[in-house]
Amino acid sequence: MDPRLFIAFPIPFGENLQHSFTGLQQHFRFDKMNWANPKQLHVTLKFIGETPASNIQALQDAMMEAFAAEQKCIISLKSLGIFGSSYAPKVLWTKVEPADRLQRWFDLLKQALMARGFEYDRQNFVPHLTLARIRAIQDKDLLRRTVSQYQQVVFTETGVSKIVLYQSILKPTGAEYRELFTMSLH
Repeated sequence: MDPRLFIAFPIPFGENLQHSFTGLQQHFRFDKMNWANPKQLHVTLKFIGETPASNIQALQDAMMEAFAAEQKCIISLKSLGIFGSSYAPKVLWTKVEPADRLQRWFDLLKQALMARGFEYDRQNFVPHLTLARIRAIQDKDLLRRTVSQYQQVVFTETGVSKIVLYQSILKPTGAEYRELFTMSLH
């Protein structure tokens, strides 16, 4: 089976984020939500999917081209959002800023990958960190109110110093991510 791949940057699970994560989990303790593994938090720039191992070098080359001149930066995790409708929410997430920097990274990576024959979907890029996948929620009004209450909350600020090509290994206990290649930012 071909490895399942994506390109992302890791988010360290520091004290501020841990405190916020615990608070949100308590807030939704009666709901069925699959919370992200704190040791594997990341912001995805491109999900590639199942890819022949022979294409890994082209992915590495695209990353080196896209990020060769890019600098380390500080990002903020701010506010809450949901993917899906308010009637059928699917994902609870937090915004990642500065959005213009991340959009630039997305565009650079997209160009480098397309030049090597990789397809790109037409979905808009939304810089975000997935906090939880929602399986069932009892009080959708509570979810809407909570998302609204957290609109100006900054959960944490952290540095980004590398972009990683990850392999996602699906297991019964959840996905496990393995770093295949790391591109350090200057």
